[in-house]
Amino acid sequence: MEEVKGLKCKTARISYLWNYFLVALIAIFLILLLPYLSFESLYSQLIFLILFSIILILFLEPEAEKVLREYIVTDTEVRKVEGIITKKTVSIPYQSVADIKTIKGVLGRIFNFGDVVVKGVKGDIIIKGIREPERITKIIENRIARLRGKKDEEPA
Repeated sequence: MEEVKGLKCKTARISYLWNYFLVALIAIFLILLLPYLSFESLYSQLIFLILFSIILILFLEPEAEKVLREYIVTDTEVRKVEGIITKKTVSIPYQSVADIKTIKGVLGRIFNFGDVVVKGVKGDIIIKGIREPERITKIIENRIARLRGKKDEEPA
């Protein structure tokens, strides 16, 4: 397996703040509901199972995202690698980059996280929920400018 040199990015847990907030709300609701649930009835068991499943899914989603996806910014391309057993790689060479955008929500501006959208000729790579997205955007823009600057100098 080849080792890729470049800046590796993973989704930050802070970008899933809403998930953790919902987990806390549902957990409080479940704790308040527990005295009224009779676990002898199927109805109560189903309610508990559904709420507990929602908590589990919301809590584990950030961990799954960190394990399943990796973003790599190299000297020549932006690469997204997905999967555990089978790896799917999508890459956009800097020559094919049409546009770069940084997207931050309200919480993203407060806690300094967001998405970087790299638009290529054939497709896009969305680097989701990373810390300091402006820094990553600036790195990519500098590498594109350096690459295009070299290409402009070579023919002359």
